[in-house]
Amino acid sequence: MKKIIIKAFVFSVIILSCKSNPQQTNNSDSGLIEITKLQFESEKMVIGELVFSPFADVIYFTGTITPSVNGQAQISLPLPGIIDKIYSNPGQIISKGSAMFEVSGNEFINQQKDFAESSAIVSRLKSDYLRAKDLFDENIATQKEFTYAESSYYAENAKYKALKITLESMGLDVSKIEKGEFYSSYTIKSPINGFVSSVNTLIGQYVEPQQNIADIIDHRSFQLRLFVFEKSIDKIKSGQTVEFYLNGNKSKRYKAIINSVGKNIMRDSKSIECYAVISNPNDINIINNQFVEGEVFTAVDSVLSAPEAAIINTENDSYILIYEKEIDSIYYFKRLKVTTGRKANNYIELKEQLPSNKYLINGVYNIQIE
Repeated sequence: MKKIIIKAFVFSVIILSCKSNPQQTNNSDSGLIEITKLQFESEKMVIGELVFSPFADVIYFTGTITPSVNGQAQISLPLPGIIDKIYSNPGQIISKGSAMFEVSGNEFINQQKDFAESSAIVSRLKSDYLRAKDLFDENIATQKEFTYAESSYYAENAKYKALKITLESMGLDVSKIEKGEFYSSYTIKSPINGFVSSVNTLIGQYVEPQQNIADIIDHRSFQLRLFVFEKSIDKIKSGQTVEFYLNGNKSKRYKAIINSVGKNIMRDSKSIECYAVISNPNDINIINNQFVEGEVFTAVDSVLSAPEAAIINTENDSYILIYEKEIDSIYYFKRLKVTTGRKANNYIELKEQLPSNKYLINGVYNIQIE
């Protein structure tokens, strides 16, 4: 009975030993690596061929999210005035033509008065000019009288048109002003769609025309501003693909296309500004001046490659296994030293030409090469 127990114990140890080492391989006298069918299947090994895969040369960059030149606006007043009402708040989504501020002031009233007076004067001077022209054509009026009437009319008409353009740009009905119906205030409206990024004034504040009272940014115009060092700028061209990520999250990448390459080196960073159009920006939660990192794909070529799962790495070298034969449920492989290069999409570039044999392309991670 003891003998039976001992034999059963030894047999169990042997079985457990075999199961716990499926990666163990044998090196035959011929130098080939032997893998049993059981090991092959348990490790989910795959025999296949090497392929040509696209690889790209990349240039790494840092940058920011910024609106296009037509996607941002600064708000100021056409005339000095007092802020009566504020209709917009920072962060508010706003449409083109929406009211932002209500403004009043003596300058605004005087502008309307000057226009109404100029309108009346122009009407009188035009009549004098036409009468002087008729008299001059009939040789009744002198050249001096005609010239004086003409120049007076043209000068006042120029003033009238300038005042009219200013008032019309403020959204006012100038026909009412010509009749003496003045406005007590006027409205400043948004020139673009977007969101209000800042409001720099208060109710009751007197504001000069050169003061910036608000900023608007169109988030739909966001683009990528990337900084490339001088040594790499000759490789950057319009139309190249860009991949970038936000907040250091490399697992989630977004695409853009280079559309502008700068021609000026920034003194502080020794870099050059380039711009790229973001693909589907409305699907990305991006904000103005957000920091980004990424790569520009400058060149793409097709080269011989192997899956990363096919490469056996030792301390100093890399190998792949060439399939030689299968005899009695044993696979025979020959190791081959290779020089590797770039990595992309789980493939590794092989820098030398290799025979068009079949290779072990998956399941090599437990194989040890002595």
